[in-house]
Amino acid sequence: MFLTLTVLAALISGMFVASVASTISALQRESDHYKALIERHRAF
Repeated sequence: MFLTLTVLAALISGMFVASVASTISALQRESDHYKALIERHRAF
């Protein structure tokens, strides 16, 4: 029982870390996109 709960907690925490990493990556891509958009707008 304890082993099952430990494995389940490890899986949940791993999924949480993956979710946070994915969110940070998406925000960074979005930031890069807006920087490029502003740079193109400045060119005109």
